[in-house]
Amino acid sequence: MDRKFIESLDVNFPKLGFGCMRFPVKDGKIDFNQARELIRHAMDNGLNYFDTAYNYHSGESQEFLGKVLKEFKRENYYLTNKLPVWKIKEEKDAEELFNEQLEKCNTEYFDFYLLHSLNKNTIETVEKFNLYNFIKKKKDEGKIKNIGFSYHDSNDILEKFVSSHKWDFVQLQINYWDWTEYDAKGAYEILEKHNIPCFVMEPVRGGFLASFAPSAMKHIKSYNSEKSAASWALRWVASLPNVAIILSGMSNMEQLEDNMNTFTDLKTLNDEEYNVIDKVVEELRKIKPVPCTGCRYCMDCSFGVDIPGIFEIYNDYKKSENKDIAARSYFLFTSEEARADKCQKCGECMTKCPQQINIPEELEKIHEEMLKLK
Repeated sequence: MDRKFIESLDVNFPKLGFGCMRFPVKDGKIDFNQARELIRHAMDNGLNYFDTAYNYHSGESQEFLGKVLKEFKRENYYLTNKLPVWKIKEEKDAEELFNEQLEKCNTEYFDFYLLHSLNKNTIETVEKFNLYNFIKKKKDEGKIKNIGFSYHDSNDILEKFVSSHKWDFVQLQINYWDWTEYDAKGAYEILEKHNIPCFVMEPVRGGFLASFAPSAMKHIKSYNSEKSAASWALRWVASLPNVAIILSGMSNMEQLEDNMNTFTDLKTLNDEEYNVIDKVVEELRKIKPVPCTGCRYCMDCSFGVDIPGIFEIYNDYKKSENKDIAARSYFLFTSEEARADKCQKCGECMTKCPQQINIPEELEKIHEEMLKLK
């Protein structure tokens, strides 16, 4: 890894980081034994950066890591957490939440700590309750080693916020689909201009870039039939010079092994491979998916709609073009109470969505399309 882009962080972590919001689950809870096996295998192979948050797995992710990581020496891994800005109603809340996170994670400090999922509205909360000063104070106390924020909003707001404070790093959603479709390129270039290391989330866009309809997949497989679609997405991000670490939420051993293999003797993309990606993007534009990453920030819906579940069914249908599977998934395996037509268009979910999706509009469109399949 070229250290010149992360010298200010004074760390030597691997370029692949373990995102902790997509552990294997059993009966609605983290499958402790399977997830523990993933963590241990990662540590045994030098993957020692773990990124969690207050709301991951409905709060369970923090406690799980607190139990499993105690099996290792604290100085042998990096632990990242995030302040849930949307839960701050008065200034003292930050201190209480931070202490709760330290306790749940069974640690005395965080190597990296972020103001979580900032946008125009939550930045107003940051300023109102002096949350930058709060995390800076925790850094001065040694309870945080590096401070930053994750971001989902327009680039003009990002430019202003980056300029208003001193940051050790910023975490952005970067992948080859968002690069031009949602101007992730512009956000990345803002960090470059300010000499701020870029941490990357959603490099495979919640799995969207891990498998495609045959029309898109043929470009990847005809070039190299041995490499997974996910590995192409990861290598594309890794080819950006100001990327310090790339987070991947790995749910099983197959994904973990594939990702670790990708980052072993990592090779950046060549010109021919960039052309392959361009062809894939061209095909994906024809598919027109819902840009949902499955983060579940929109849940729970007050009317019982399974928003991310419905978007997953629709996107899988658009990628696979399998009408029978889509119809069964929607009408047989999704309860009637959770289907898209139960949306009352209250708009509450839209205020929580990092991707700024017009959720009621998309749900209405999807239900109409599923009815045609039935």
